[in-house]
Amino acid sequence: MSNQLNLKIHVEFGEAKADFEGSPDAVTKEFLTFLNKVYPTFELARKLIFNPDSAKLAEELVGIIKFTPEGAVLESTESPADEAIILSLVGVYVGNKLGKIIGDSLSANGLSKMTGKALKTISNQLAWMVDDGLIERVGRGEYKITSVGIMRSEKTLQEIKAGKEKR
Repeated sequence: MSNQLNLKIHVEFGEAKADFEGSPDAVTKEFLTFLNKVYPTFELARKLIFNPDSAKLAEELVGIIKFTPEGAVLESTESPADEAIILSLVGVYVGNKLGKIIGDSLSANGLSKMTGKALKTISNQLAWMVDDGLIERVGRGEYKITSVGIMRSEKTLQEIKAGKEKR
């Protein structure tokens, strides 16, 4: 027996009515398809708006990030510092969305431990990554990934996967 909860949605838009039930991912896809049919310009708006796909990101992180009871673990510390920071923060973001990690940010010390990089190296990288809008400082010394950072991480993940396939 599955522990996964079903999502139920009833939608009315003018004369169009629909009911959706199933996993959150399946219901979301069906609902978006419904909107595309009854409100065609929604498709254009959807293409213009960045909405991170946590499930897709989680799939891309397989072999790169693992979630343990202690938190997220970066499987390889061989990446350059900026790449390791992006991967770590997107891992924490996804882990939080999946309910595996409490919070979606890390401190410079936490990033240093997770990436295996010196704290000074991490601190130097964080400053320019904040300036570039890839990450943002939240709270006291905590950092989290931004939408721009997530877009960059998608590109980084594709490059890593392509590099692994060449080996």
